[in-house]
Amino acid sequence: MTTQDLSTTAAARPPHTITVTVNGQPVQLPEREMTGAQIKQAAAEQGLPIDSGFQLSVKHGNRYRVVGDTDMVKVHRDQEFLAVPPDDNS
Repeated sequence: MTTQDLSTTAAARPPHTITVTVNGQPVQLPEREMTGAQIKQAAAEQGLPIDSGFQLSVKHGNRYRVVGDTDMVKVHRDQEFLAVPPDDNS
């Protein structure tokens, strides 16, 4: 198989997305590793009422860990995220 054959095969595949939840809503993410800012941006682009100023957290067991805008997250299917406005102390 040539390099051209490989690129043609890859181009023929539908884009792969990973479904996660942000604030209980499904969000399709295009990459296996994304920054916190990229995850918030993807959620906002898909209609969630969040913006870049929100604080993002990812669920680990029974707790949430804060994800900074530049922190890389290894994304996996059914992962749960929480995005809250900066003035929300919940």
